[in-house]
Amino acid sequence: MPILSIRTGQLALIGRISLLFAVLAIAGLVGVLLLARPVDGDYVAMIQTLSASRAQLPGLMAVGGLLLVLGTALTTWLIALYSSFRVAGPLYRFCIDLEHGIREGQVPRIRVRASDAAQDDARYLEETVSGLYRHQDEIAGTAEEALRHLCDGSADAAAAAGQRLRRLTDACQL
Repeated sequence: MPILSIRTGQLALIGRISLLFAVLAIAGLVGVLLLARPVDGDYVAMIQTLSASRAQLPGLMAVGGLLLVLGTALTTWLIALYSSFRVAGPLYRFCIDLEHGIREGQVPRIRVRASDAAQDDARYLEETVSGLYRHQDEIAGTAEEALRHLCDGSADAAAAAGQRLRRLTDACQL
């Protein structure tokens, strides 16, 4: 269930950001409606106001469009930034832990934050590395067994160990 709460938290953040921009858009609409109140006066005054409004319309549309583009860009950037921390953090930990494990020669413990969605990936990576170490140990044991049989002079047992060694090495090729 922790993955569900993480996704719910991410959706809640996206929802809050979207709600903020919806409120800003409604505030802009209310502002336009308040500024575009009906003209009191005769027909000539209405025509003059309409002409003035038409002259200002391209500039207002450009400013409104620019604000919408900036709002969309900011929202996209915030979501990408938040999401990249959720991806880059675990990947960095994977790399550091694997390098440490390679230097130490043992199965590394992959440590990720409890809030990261990469818990399953970390577990799968640990299982894979552990399996590779077991396979490597099995290959080394089989090679020693084949060498021992060759030194003892038992050709059949050495051939069987060689075939097993060949199957093991073929199994780990990509």
